[in-house]
Amino acid sequence: MPATVGFLGCVFHRIFFPICLAYLVGLSAFSIAGIFNAWEASYTLMWIGGIQFSFDQFTYPLLFGTSFSLFTSLLLFRKQLSHYFYQISFVLLTALTVAFSAVDLISIYIALELTGFCAFLLIADRNDNKSLFLSFQYLIGGGLAMLIYLIGVIGAFQFSATFLIRDLSYATPIALCLIIAGLMTKAGIFICGLWVPNIYSHASPQSSAILAGCVTCAGIAPIARMSGDLVPIANSMVVIGVLSAVVAALYAVFERDDGRALGWSSVSQLGLAILSPTYACIYAMQHGVCKALLFSTLTPEDPPAHHEQSNHHSADQETPSNVSTFQNYASLIVFVTASLSVMAFPLTSGFITKSLLKGDIPTNAKIIVSTSTLLTTTVYVRLIWSRIQVFLGFRREIMAKKYHNKTSSFYTNQIFLIISSIAIISFSITDRSVLTYDNIVNALTATGLGIILYASVVGLQTVKIVKPVTRTLDLVGAPFVVAALLLANLLYFKI
Repeated sequence: MPATVGFLGCVFHRIFFPICLAYLVGLSAFSIAGIFNAWEASYTLMWIGGIQFSFDQFTYPLLFGTSFSLFTSLLLFRKQLSHYFYQISFVLLTALTVAFSAVDLISIYIALELTGFCAFLLIADRNDNKSLFLSFQYLIGGGLAMLIYLIGVIGAFQFSATFLIRDLSYATPIALCLIIAGLMTKAGIFICGLWVPNIYSHASPQSSAILAGCVTCAGIAPIARMSGDLVPIANSMVVIGVLSAVVAALYAVFERDDGRALGWSSVSQLGLAILSPTYACIYAMQHGVCKALLFSTLTPEDPPAHHEQSNHHSADQETPSNVSTFQNYASLIVFVTASLSVMAFPLTSGFITKSLLKGDIPTNAKIIVSTSTLLTTTVYVRLIWSRIQVFLGFRREIMAKKYHNKTSSFYTNQIFLIISSIAIISFSITDRSVLTYDNIVNALTATGLGIILYASVVGLQTVKIVKPVTRTLDLVGAPFVVAALLLANLLYFKI
């Protein structure tokens, strides 16, 4: 059904655009109801012997994050979207729905391949040389990752004679490693997720919002399902998740490009998500929702000076005459709120999900998570300060009456952003059991230390540290890293 709506929206976009938005709102409401009522349902497509799907607590959170991210992108950037963007978005929604709900490895493989093609088109949507290079880089890297995954699936089938996830206990460790390696690349988890910062920083804002909000979550649901059924995989995910959380957060501290810093932060946050099979999906949902809002408001809607400095906004955005103080304030408010949520500041959704996550992981891993939280806080303190400076500069221009002020007009985008900020705060009271004195004090302490750490490193010249790595990643890219991992696996295991 989403693919049909998307196709019709591509042909008759004026008629079907409201229908597309209404469908996403309905899907979000259905997913929220599934989360709070703990709905579980399973069915088999094509009757006996067909494809099995399960809608449960691994599915609903990610389904809500996906529908919210797509709604945000389609609504906020509706004036800049091409017709085919609707179709890509809804085909992507179809693929992600299958990836979140399928319980057999082949259906997941097909869904992830389709997700990869949609992501390829979203990255190339900016239509310049670098975006085309990055999109092909992603396509090759994603193809190699899926090849690794498929080899693992075939290896598992030889021993289990089935493709179901619950029967993977019969599979060999080699097959499990290959399957997990493929999924981690799709999920953007370190070291297989080196493609994330480059692509996030250069794609158009509407594409970055979708990629960060839902595409990288495609591999989280299968990993969480496997970790829940197989203890060896769960133990391995703790090691990999801790490594991803700390290394990526540390690199984000020294990164000075805002888009790349958000990309490294995603690698770190998704590493945290896989630490707990129980809360992996709801943590990824919270992360995806905040990242979609952050990329949508990373730069104000239309300051001309920033257009020249940043390549993160397309040139065909609203003209300066359409801006207002209200727009500027709304973008800043949602950016700060989403940043505080990623920092796990009290009375935000991130505080709830991170507290639940920390309560479900081994004690030793909690220390690493606290370290990662401190580094993440440092990154977002810098991003908030940078965003405030842009806000103040833009406000001075408005005060100087360089642009017309239309504060009395009704702006759909800004109302939506304000409602989103309220929703992030409201979600924090849905589980009052984690609003304990210790949790709040720990979060406030991490925030204070993060501000101090930022003040300590703000003067460092990190270009010499970051540039060489950045250039290497730009030139070598993820495909060759994945290819090297594939060859290493094949040679080591003599497949």
